Amino acid sequence: MASTNIAKRLARFGSCDIGDALVKLDVPYGGFLQGIHMWSPAYRGGPCKVIGPAVTVRMVETSDPTPLKPPRHFADCNEPGKLMYIQQPKGLYSACWGGLMSTRAKALGALGVIIDGNMRDIQEHREMDYPVFARGSSILGSNTFTRASEVNVPLQVKGKLWILPGDIMVADADGVVVVRPSLLDKVVALCQERYDVDQKTLEALRNGAEMGETISRLRKKRLFTHDGANVALSRSAPSPDCVRPVGAGSSGEALRHDNACAKSALKRQQSIPASYYRGGTSRGIMLRREDLPSDQSQWDSIFLGCIGSPDPYGRQLDGMGGGISSLSKVCVVGRSSHPEADVDYTFVSLGIKNSQVDYSSNCGNMLSAVGPFAIDTGITSVEGAENDGEEVTVRIYNTNTNKIVHASFPVVDGEAAASGDFAIDGVAGSASPIQLQFIRPAGSRTGKLLPTGSTTDTFDGITATCLDAANPCVFVSASQLGVLGDLTPQQIDDHPTLKSTLESVRRAAAVKMGLAQTEDQTPGSVPKIAIVAPPADPSSSNIEVRAMSVGQPHKAIPVTVALAVAAAAKLKGTTVFESVVKGDSENSPTLIRHTSGVLGVDGKFSDSRELEYATVLRTARRLMEGKVFWK
Repeated sequence: MASTNIAKRLARFGSCDIGDALVKLDVPYGGFLQGIHMWSPAYRGGPCKVIGPAVTVRMVETSDPTPLKPPRHFADCNEPGKLMYIQQPKGLYSACWGGLMSTRAKALGALGVIIDGNMRDIQEHREMDYPVFARGSSILGSNTFTRASEVNVPLQVKGKLWILPGDIMVADADGVVVVRPSLLDKVVALCQERYDVDQKTLEALRNGAEMGETISRLRKKRLFTHDGANVALSRSAPSPDCVRPVGAGSSGEALRHDNACAKSALKRQQSIPASYYRGGTSRGIMLRREDLPSDQSQWDSIFLGCIGSPDPYGRQLDGMGGGISSLSKVCVVGRSSHPEADVDYTFVSLGIKNSQVDYSSNCGNMLSAVGPFAIDTGITSVEGAENDGEEVTVRIYNTNTNKIVHASFPVVDGEAAASGDFAIDGVAGSASPIQLQFIRPAGSRTGKLLPTGSTTDTFDGITATCLDAANPCVFVSASQLGVLGDLTPQQIDDHPTLKSTLESVRRAAAVKMGLAQTEDQTPGSVPKIAIVAPPADPSSSNIEVRAMSVGQPHKAIPVTVALAVAAAAKLKGTTVFESVVKGDSENSPTLIRHTSGVLGVDGKFSDSRELEYATVLRTARRLMEGKVFWK
């Protein structure tokens, strides 16, 4: 619905009228944004009223470790006919909006700005007659204290009251209220009926009628609307769009949706053939490239819809995701034209509470499902696939890193074997082993095993190793951080500074590795970062590793991080080399202890110290196949 049409339908009503209607519709807090007031063009007075769809902006403190940042200045994200709603962290003294931003927003045709936080440059806004609503004012600018993190994401106001991109915001001298577009017809109906009753009440009071008697007489008769809310109705009230009177009775008229209007909002779900696989310690949706649009720019909305993102509750309940990064993944597989590969594999990481779609890294765990998926669905046929018990090898070209991986596993009845006696830590039960051999994995994104040219670098006084094998990684010794090497994920979460320190090091390393021009432009998924330490029990492992995944402690270890650990363990001078307890021989696998158990990784260097390959064993299993749906 066009914003001009929305404004026309709501223009007659004030924020108070709309809030009353939303209370009757059981909207939390009546959609009222308590404490936000008009500051321009006047302070809490005058006829100014702005109505339009929301463009949402989440601000974070400058020191916040989250890597997310809009691709452009958030003021440039204003849109014609819309209102920008900005949510600033609570308790900050600084402003997050000033006169220059209003100048830019007005030039873009935006209707105004609503700030759950502070603004400044009051006189500048008033001189340009630009509507600004805010919780408070400050003389301090934003740069030192706060920055934009995400644009057009769901934002929680209080409890169950959320503001979603596109929600209708109404702001006037009384305050600010937010309306879900799906409730617009009901809100208009309730406001119109209440408006007509209030006009009659006003006329009666002006003619000397008593307040109590008038209210009782004009408002005592209540009717159920189509949504079950009780409203006072006037027989003379015109029927609003999509609502019409039916079944007049002694108590008034009932309202219902016009069928044509209701049907216009209905549409079938869309679907695509898909399988759902566990790969290692992850799960994800597996799609054939041939089933997707040839225009890759159309993929993002499909993936987000299928996985159930963005979900402000963090559960992905309306999709196939599981609310954590290891369960919010999509893999696209198709026949390959690469001379050394049978199939191409593109890995996609999906945000959970946001709409981030990240193609910047590989996932080694889901990689273990690619070969079986390619055989099970007939994307490729390799020699030996028709022989029961035969081990086959599928050559995989990972488009994210431009690297080749060989996946070897047994087949039964022309499909990948699932049952077996091989177990991996972090997954219950046993299955058939899948060997992943990463061919010349060094330089997956940077072109070098040691992207900075050194075995160690110092960031903010902390020594770290930057290494690129399968994925770019940063390794920091636990002793450098003043922590133990066997921390649990909960202990990492509970530490007051550890996650922010690691994120600061990761961003600084990203710039030096050439992955980002500035720290703020660092991708969320690379470089990976992990804490390394000598093992507590050298008899069962060679090294302790605690990896982070998109700012959160990983429950096990990403396979690509494990491969990088194995490579760094053989390079003298790295933080990993200094922490590892050497095996029986130089060619012994590196046994890595993580929070869920131990993972063994084998790696081989040539005489010229080039990493020829790295090998790891995983398991995978097909859980479902059919169609996945999105709206």
